[in-house]
Amino acid sequence: MSLELPLLLQYKNIHVLDRYSKDFPDNKMTAEEAFEELVKFFWLSLKHQEEKLCFPENNEFDFICGIHSEMKEIDDMWHTFLLFTKDYISFCQQYLGRFFHHSPNTETEAEQITQNDFELDFSRFLSYVYDSLGEETLVKWFGVLIE
Repeated sequence: MSLELPLLLQYKNIHVLDRYSKDFPDNKMTAEEAFEELVKFFWLSLKHQEEKLCFPENNEFDFICGIHSEMKEIDDMWHTFLLFTKDYISFCQQYLGRFFHHSPNTETEAEQITQNDFELDFSRFLSYVYDSLGEETLVKWFGVLIE
């Protein structure tokens, strides 16, 4: 993958961090942690898109790389970053090479997924997070380990 995670993690925005701290004082993650996890999520999502295109026959990539309810504090940071639209657009263009849309799931989409489909999708996503970013990230995002 051409996009390097260490390069992405160098980006800092004090205004976003300050706003998150002010708006979400009861969150467990600090603003710095939440921002780092958000950047890791962006990287992972782009990596997933690229690998899915390169290996369309590999069904291990057949999952939705999205924000789950357990990742609420990361989503809070994403919402905060979006408030600073100029900074967010600039970050996306400079660091991601494209605009990264925030598209929440709708109830209609959720209703169309069976429990078995969800479990398989979620299992593949958890495995992908673990394989790509490690145990520490999996625990931060979901509070669980894969055995």
